[in-house]
Amino acid sequence: MARSLRLPRGIAAGCALGGLGFFVLVVGPDASVLRAALMGSIGLMALAGGRPGRGLSFLCLAVIGLLLVDPALGSSYGFILSVLATLGIVTIGQQLVKWTPRIVPRWAAAGLAVPLSAQLLCSPVIVLLQPQFSPYALTANIVASPFVGPVTILGTAAVPLLPLAPLPGGILVFNAGFFANCVAGTARFFASLPGASLPWPEGIFGLSTMVILSCLGIPGMWLVFHPLSAGKKLLLVHAALVGYLDRLAGAGPFPFNNSRSRLGLVARRLRGRLRVRRIISGRNQEWPQPRHRPERRRRIRQPGGT
Repeated sequence: MARSLRLPRGIAAGCALGGLGFFVLVVGPDASVLRAALMGSIGLMALAGGRPGRGLSFLCLAVIGLLLVDPALGSSYGFILSVLATLGIVTIGQQLVKWTPRIVPRWAAAGLAVPLSAQLLCSPVIVLLQPQFSPYALTANIVASPFVGPVTILGTAAVPLLPLAPLPGGILVFNAGFFANCVAGTARFFASLPGASLPWPEGIFGLSTMVILSCLGIPGMWLVFHPLSAGKKLLLVHAALVGYLDRLAGAGPFPFNNSRSRLGLVARRLRGRLRVRRIISGRNQEWPQPRHRPERRRRIRQPGGT
């Protein structure tokens, strides 16, 4: 709402942080709520400031502070997932937004970059919890993301309003419930599709393979966003490889090359000589060839002439 009113970025971020603090007060300062609010505020400051390095510094300070207060968080999957999701948004999310073509609106680019960056870093840990791979997870998150905001905003606004004005509060609760049912319906729909839960290896092997898949997902997204640049770089790599193989064929330890010839089968200074290699003896002889010398043609007489 603040950005729609064309407020400056700093004021809009302050309004969002104020709304986040109000949300914590209404829901209750539980450990999970405080952790999620802290990580959300860090991601918000990083996105609002446009400096991923500063957001990464805030994230490191927050993780260190939370671990000093409660060291048991280091073994909590919820804490690890929240840290990895925020790390992906702060580091990879900004880069994905920059890679998106200018034709795509910024809100659409951010709507794709935020869940994708979070999923790339959280997938290895999710595999440890449940050794399955869901190919529709990213699509489901993108489809359900427009419904999450109304659920949070309307539900939070209805909590303090219900004791004072039950009718308006009930209307807000009804609308929040409608959007919550949309989120649940999206989850059920994608879970019912064929191949929604593919088996994945367990243990360290499954973790390692998912890490490799996540690492390959980042250049894969660059290839999707820049197909022409990818094709040009592929041609440059092909040309460099061909040139390297040509140099290797000319300078390598092949039988038809000696210490005096480094340019291929026939060196420039050895032109006019036939290089012969005998497979049995292994010798490399050079036979001189007769050079072509233009001479005056003799006049050939016709048959029967005198």
